[in-house]
Amino acid sequence: MPTLPNERRNNQLYMARFPSGEAGPGDFEVREAPVPEPKDGEVLVETHYLSVDAALRLIMRDSKDFLFRVQPGDLVRGSVAGRIVESRNPDFREGDYVTGGLGVQNYAVSDGTGLAKVDTATAPLSAWLGGMGVSGLTAYFAVTEECKPAPGKTLVVNGAAGAVGSIAGQIGRILGARVIGITGSDEKCRWLTEELGYDVAINYRNGDLYERLVEAAPDRIDAIFDNVGGPILDESLRWIGLRGVVLLCGSTSQYTEEKMAGPANYIWLGTMRARMQGFVVYDYADRFAEAQKQLAQWVREGKLVMRENVVEGDVGDFPDVFRRLYHGENRGKMVIRLPAAAD
Repeated sequence: MPTLPNERRNNQLYMARFPSGEAGPGDFEVREAPVPEPKDGEVLVETHYLSVDAALRLIMRDSKDFLFRVQPGDLVRGSVAGRIVESRNPDFREGDYVTGGLGVQNYAVSDGTGLAKVDTATAPLSAWLGGMGVSGLTAYFAVTEECKPAPGKTLVVNGAAGAVGSIAGQIGRILGARVIGITGSDEKCRWLTEELGYDVAINYRNGDLYERLVEAAPDRIDAIFDNVGGPILDESLRWIGLRGVVLLCGSTSQYTEEKMAGPANYIWLGTMRARMQGFVVYDYADRFAEAQKQLAQWVREGKLVMRENVVEGDVGDFPDVFRRLYHGENRGKMVIRLPAAAD
């Protein structure tokens, strides 16, 4: 069984303390460890790309409210895309490309649980963390199964320039709906309308958001796909339509808050006989392959753009890139490309 050179080391990112507000470099610690050796039934995965996800901040909290948490001394959780460099598991071969929740590190051993083989001929490896991965799958099922856009309907996407929102709005457009995106800069607004095909894009930092929603959707909103929470959700709720749906996918504006704020304008749900519900993509896990096939087809047909922000770096760069995500410096999916990807 071939082994890796002894000089190759494994950098791992650990949580050093609970963050206060935004997570910063002082909240993390890089440790160096030997490359692990797989046992019978295991594989060794070399990480090529790290997924950078806002939801990580939600579980980095000194709270027992969440089932899954990262605590001081824990390896930082995160999804990776990489290559199997050693296999002692008959279900995987050396050279297979996989994704999985292996944590923020250069190498990881796995017994195969939670690993998914990916086809890099269908889409680049990094895309399997974004548009072809959980981000794209979330957008696909949230929109097609819950928001159900159609011609004559209006879909509003909060956090429209992010990894999930940028895909969700395009799917709404493909299905014939009028799509309105809410984001945080004029530059992103232009990207949404000029490249992704949104009908309207609103910079929530400019002017009265509610008035601009009324102007953009005079017949009210049929579905709100919310990734942000907070005031943006509140203003959107004021203009929900009769029997509309409000889908809660994320609440990025609240992840850094010690005390999260709930929706203040929920009264409009009763008035308009609308419904608000949560969404978790893993409810559709048995249909992931079906969705990926459709997403790939839309890309080939030129109907869907999967935008990535690829940052060249290593494990130790994760805290800074994570901070940049919270400052809105991404369009689409944010990933870190590790040195091994160039080998």
